[in-house]
Amino acid sequence: MVHSCQRLSRSLKSHGLRGTFSRAFIKAPIVPGVPRPEPAHPFDLQNGTDTGGYYSATDLQGKTLSSLYTTAYYGIAPSALSSALANLKINYGEFTFADVGCGKGRAIMVAAEFPFHHLWGVEISPELCEIAQANLALRPEWANRSSIIHEDAATVIYPHGPLLILMFHPFLAPVLRRVLANLETQLRKSPRTTYVLYASNPRFTVLQKFPFLQEISETTHRLSSEDAAVNRSGLAEERFTLYSAVLTS
Repeated sequence: MVHSCQRLSRSLKSHGLRGTFSRAFIKAPIVPGVPRPEPAHPFDLQNGTDTGGYYSATDLQGKTLSSLYTTAYYGIAPSALSSALANLKINYGEFTFADVGCGKGRAIMVAAEFPFHHLWGVEISPELCEIAQANLALRPEWANRSSIIHEDAATVIYPHGPLLILMFHPFLAPVLRRVLANLETQLRKSPRTTYVLYASNPRFTVLQKFPFLQEISETTHRLSSEDAAVNRSGLAEERFTLYSAVLTS
């Protein structure tokens, strides 16, 4: 890790971010039977973090229902998320940014660009949870404002106060229903202003079956050229659906 950081630092000094990014994409020789390593994400090249890679649902499976119905780990495009957060009409300082299924913590580090009261993430995979904690420990401005909880999102207790909850399509329907039911139960016990920002697969039918979530808007945000170049799905933009939690008797 130390040697990797030193190489990264030397490359950034010699070639700059764009040059380092370009050098990371020089094609490695093809070795039969050996998968070509995935190039470093530009976010990681810039920050010295480890938020890249792809973990399938099989890689993340455990013994709980929630782990069996996770989708996969793949970090959200920083440029699209930053644009979506900037588009919100909220007083950031009043809200905790809560990433449900936070993976390696990339979204939390992007959210740190904004003056949220607190940054919070929940992750069921112990491996991803440890990586997220190590990433956030790299900078005091991240570590001092954030916490990562290694728990099941279907039973986790949310922080007090107003919430902006991010979901980057983390669960399949069986678990998402339990996650939303848990959220609704807690909000009925402790009402507060709460928004859910759902990225990817907008208007997921499971969300429509929870009347307490009322759709406010759907927006599309373009990926930067660097983010688009490494996107596994070849996407040039990401769609976000914003919901408000409105509880009635």
